[in-house]
Amino acid sequence: MGYVVRMPKLGLEMEQGTLLEWAVGTGDPVSEGDLVAEIESEKSIGEIDAREDGVLRRTYLDVGGAVPPGTPIGIVAAADADISDLEAEAEADLSDEVSESTAADAATETTDEADAGATAADDGAATTEEVKASPRARKRAEELGVDLTTVEGTGPQDSITEDDVEAAAERADEDDSAEEVKASPRARKRAEELGVDLTTVEGTGPQDSITEDDVEAAAAEPSPEPTRLEPSAAERYRRETAVLDAANADALFDATTAARDAVDADASVTDVVFLVASAALSACQRFNATYADATHQIHEGQHVAVLDEAGTSVVAEAATRSLSEVIERRGEEVPDDAPTPTFTLSNAAAGDDDAGVGRVVNPPAVAALSFDPVGQRATPTDDGVRLDRLVTLHVTYDTRALDATDARAFLDAVAEAAGRAPALVTESYLD
Repeated sequence: MGYVVRMPKLGLEMEQGTLLEWAVGTGDPVSEGDLVAEIESEKSIGEIDAREDGVLRRTYLDVGGAVPPGTPIGIVAAADADISDLEAEAEADLSDEVSESTAADAATETTDEADAGATAADDGAATTEEVKASPRARKRAEELGVDLTTVEGTGPQDSITEDDVEAAAERADEDDSAEEVKASPRARKRAEELGVDLTTVEGTGPQDSITEDDVEAAAAEPSPEPTRLEPSAAERYRRETAVLDAANADALFDATTAARDAVDADASVTDVVFLVASAALSACQRFNATYADATHQIHEGQHVAVLDEAGTSVVAEAATRSLSEVIERRGEEVPDDAPTPTFTLSNAAAGDDDAGVGRVVNPPAVAALSFDPVGQRATPTDDGVRLDRLVTLHVTYDTRALDATDARAFLDAVAEAAGRAPALVTESYLD
């Protein structure tokens, strides 16, 4: 058994294939599926695999040689097989190929003038054909160098729109980019598996084509460390805002009133919001954190800085504090050995919260919650208008550690905790 190795046809428009490399030498054994040779067409690179086990007995094409598809380029057969019939077949086909090539050259010279005339006639017919395209599409096609006769229209009555032209231009760019990269099918498949952009790979194969080894080498190279540009303070901080619904706002003030009656007459809405914020931090731990040395570090202990009418204080281990302890520590001066705040809570109605986004964040902490409890909301009723409490929440966050989605999730957690503020006051006294 054996067979003649022929130049494959890589595409309908392929006229010739060029031999880039014999993967095995004459006399070398091959197994079914082994790579025998790499070839190149006008638009792509392909591979010739062994159809069966055997030995590469003969070659008829040197590296760099080009022949039409179907032309014999070698013979694979068993080492001891008689290949005289295969040689006769290959040599006969090669002889026919030479004869056809000579005849084609002669015919070409006699038909040049006729072809030129036919081309001119065809061009005239093409220019008289009406292409349905909007004025914007025609102008855009001229700018992008797009042939409108090649564009499929999606507009009314299949007319060509400006979007159709731009889509055609993008497809052409993608096709050009794909054709510019010379890579074997094995290399392309390996690049897809490893997530390697072939346009970034330097080829070491024939005519600088990209091989499978080139792809694996590129994948093994460490990615360069990105240059970090620290944002300015104005760029670093962002703010998200939310408003408590009437039920949650009422729960917040009901808890404050109950705390004054049952716990401490000095209890304020700030103290209750402190418990609410601590519950939200437990639910969204990424906010109980600091950012330093390009590292977002989440902390177990909640050390909350409080800014209100009493000044600035730091309540350490906030999640373990009862409401009474919060009230006591909120009025204390900050000691020298106080822990670094991991979060900040501020009462906007009691301080200056209009100095700009980020002012209430205490670096290296990554976030702060500001609340305004003194607003009012007009709610229409059958008897006219009812004024309800309006509590506005602002969360300011460091964009190096958090994003808008995180911020909105945190505000949702605050709103949920506000709705159960009375229970949080009670639970703060339980172990």
